[in-house]
Amino acid sequence: MRTHFYFANLFALLISLTFVSFAHGQTYCNPTYPMGCSNWRMTKVAIPQANFTDSSFSSSNCSQPDKTSTIINMSASSTYDISVTTTGWISCGVAIDFNQNGNFNDAGETLYMPNYAANNPNTYSGNFTIPSSVNPGSYRMRIWNREANSGSGQSACGSYNYGTWVDYTVNITTLLSTSEALLAKTKVYPNPVSDILNIEDSNTIQSVEIYDFNGKLVRNDLSLNKKKISVSLSNLVSGAYTAKIKSAKGAKTLKFIKK
Repeated sequence: MRTHFYFANLFALLISLTFVSFAHGQTYCNPTYPMGCSNWRMTKVAIPQANFTDSSFSSSNCSQPDKTSTIINMSASSTYDISVTTTGWISCGVAIDFNQNGNFNDAGETLYMPNYAANNPNTYSGNFTIPSSVNPGSYRMRIWNREANSGSGQSACGSYNYGTWVDYTVNITTLLSTSEALLAKTKVYPNPVSDILNIEDSNTIQSVEIYDFNGKLVRNDLSLNKKKISVSLSNLVSGAYTAKIKSAKGAKTLKFIKK
């Protein structure tokens, strides 16, 4: 009976170490480092344009991969510098699961894969661009150790030797194009809003789409053809939203808060 209990718990532990669930309900594959991290690990991650720095990596605790409660804000079509500092003669990789299928193996998801540099410590510096085709919403970013003492390979879910990995949440919004930025001034008020959101534009408003924090379309008002409209938000929960306002001259995306 005790033996059965032991193996049942061991099996559950192994499963929990191999897969982790994301906020969207997606289960993710993970890399493995059976030799642990100790001095073979990341010590700092920085993305300056996103005002993001993380240096909370500990040699005494290799099991800290889930930092998806940490949100990094980025925009589609934008380019970001990234630096990853490592110790222990290892390299790194950076990827985002844009299609949210539980892995990072699809075309365009690997963002930065530097060659191993024989320095200890070493800071790998590069850049990546968020594709313009990515819809607004939350996505999982993974940074992991690879090469040299970590062992060969490139997969974000590979089997390695020494090292560690970390996952963050990236919130991607749509960056206004030059033509959109030059559109007539648009007013969205009050902001924050309790119930009725007013939208004004010097151009005739054709439609308004409202997206929640995760990029889900929660309201779509068509065939408006007015320069001022009022939208009821009484059925929406409190939080951050984005309104995409379309006119004959283009579209503009504005953010607002629902109280």
